[in-house]
Amino acid sequence: MEGTITGDIVRSQAVEKPEIWLNPLKELFQKVGEQPADWEIYRGDSFQLYTAPEKLLRISILIKAIIKKLNFKELDVRIAMGIGKIDFRSSFVSESAGEAFVYSGQLLDQLKEDKIHLGIKSPWTNLDNELNMMFKLALIIMNSWTANSAEVAEILFKESGITQVEIAKKLGIAQSSVNDRIKRGHIYEIIELEQYYRDRIQSQIKPIITY
Repeated sequence: MEGTITGDIVRSQAVEKPEIWLNPLKELFQKVGEQPADWEIYRGDSFQLYTAPEKLLRISILIKAIIKKLNFKELDVRIAMGIGKIDFRSSFVSESAGEAFVYSGQLLDQLKEDKIHLGIKSPWTNLDNELNMMFKLALIIMNSWTANSAEVAEILFKESGITQVEIAKKLGIAQSSVNDRIKRGHIYEIIELEQYYRDRIQSQIKPIITY
């Protein structure tokens, strides 16, 4: 099983200079894989990315945090995660084929219709239903992130194990301010969700051992 993300920037035309959101996204994607085999940004505000299934949610949350950190009320991101088999890997991720790509593409269209900004589609319908309900609740939190909370969320998801004191030093603020941003943004709860997702996916794709 492999993982893909297909997404787009919502109301990208509301930002006069696209490099404001484009450059941070490119920086993130470059840490995930190689362009264009593992990721591409196309049509100006759409993107596709290939990675391990258990990493999909962490990357999606990072994308969300990057966009929210910019503090443009009109700007948002829509992300469809797909898990499935890959039949063909091209040197361009947009030309690769398989059910993981089909799932994420189909789901993105459905998310647009339903006006939902995060979802997953896989061969496991029951798991999809469970996780998508959780994602809807998580979006209530993430959609309300201030730029300050999103900035801290980005650091916490990029640097696993970093302490509040280290974040405070990095941002040049008091540790109590970091704690306040985390509490207001319910970031530790989102971290728990990401860990739960990772455990569920790893358990689902774990090979069955026979003797």
